[in-house]
Amino acid sequence: MEVKVVRKSDFDTIYRQNVGYVYATAVKYTKNHHTAEEVVQNVFMKYFMNMENTNSDAARAWLILTAKYMAMNVKRDYQKEYLVEGMNIKEEMDLSESVESPEEVFARKFKEREYMKLKENIFEALYKKNSRWYDVITITYILGKPQKEVAENMGITLDVLHSTLYRAKKWIRKNYAEEYARLSGV
Repeated sequence: MEVKVVRKSDFDTIYRQNVGYVYATAVKYTKNHHTAEEVVQNVFMKYFMNMENTNSDAARAWLILTAKYMAMNVKRDYQKEYLVEGMNIKEEMDLSESVESPEEVFARKFKEREYMKLKENIFEALYKKNSRWYDVITITYILGKPQKEVAENMGITLDVLHSTLYRAKKWIRKNYAEEYARLSGV
C-alpha cells in the first residue's frame, strides 16, 4: 500500500473539502459560533504546519478528531472561569470600582518606574559623594540589619553610625526632596 504524502500546494484543496466538517465538529462541542471559528483556524494552522508528515487519505479524520479535542479543551478551559454568584448590585458595583482601569495601571507602573529611577540616581550619587554613607544606608535600610550589628561590623561606635546616617539622610533630602515631592504630587 502506498501512502500519499500531502504537499503544501494541496492545502487549499484539503481546506475546501473539509472546512465544513471541521466547523460542524467545533460547533457541536463548543456550542458557540465564534469559538468554533477559532478552533477551525487553529486546527487548519496545525494541519498546515504538519501536513508534509501526514497521509492525505487520513486528512479528514485527522482534522475532525483534532477539531473535536481542541473544542473540548476550549470548552473545559472556559468552564474553569466562573462568575461570582450571589452578589447583589451594590457588592458587584464595589467590586468593579475596586478594579484598576488600564489607565490607572499604566499610571501606577509609570510612577513605580520613576520612583525606581530616582532611587537608582540617589544611590549612585550617594556612592560618588561618600562610599561610607552608601554602605551605612544600604546595610541599615535596604538590608535591614540592626544598627548595633552594622556598627560592630563596620568597626565604629553606635553614635558614629547614628551621625553618619543623619548626615547621609540630610544630604539625600537636600539634593532629592524636590524631585521626590514632584513624583509624590506633594
